[in-house]
Amino acid sequence: MAREDEPVFRDQFFRRKRRNGEWEVVASPTLFTSVADTHAHLQLLPDPGLALARAALHKVRFIETIVDVWEDGDTTFEKLGEWKREGAIGIRTIARHC
Repeated sequence: MAREDEPVFRDQFFRRKRRNGEWEVVASPTLFTSVADTHAHLQLLPDPGLALARAALHKVRFIETIVDVWEDGDTTFEKLGEWKREGAIGIRTIARHC
């Protein structure tokens, strides 16, 4: 999960922070089949729609997000439709730049 001081990159790449503070692109996992993320915390991500788009581009075909109504309230229930729309737009936007 990104921290508040980390930039949000709007592309499909995986990155790691170098000692000099710069970010370098690293190879993404090679997946030979579709996969499922069965323990996502979409409400904790800086950009859940972008996360959904990236997941789709990397063959994640099922995402189960965790909801804790005591800690998160109704956020996930209220925002899920919006995150899905943003993810669909993100897929097209990112795929054009691949």
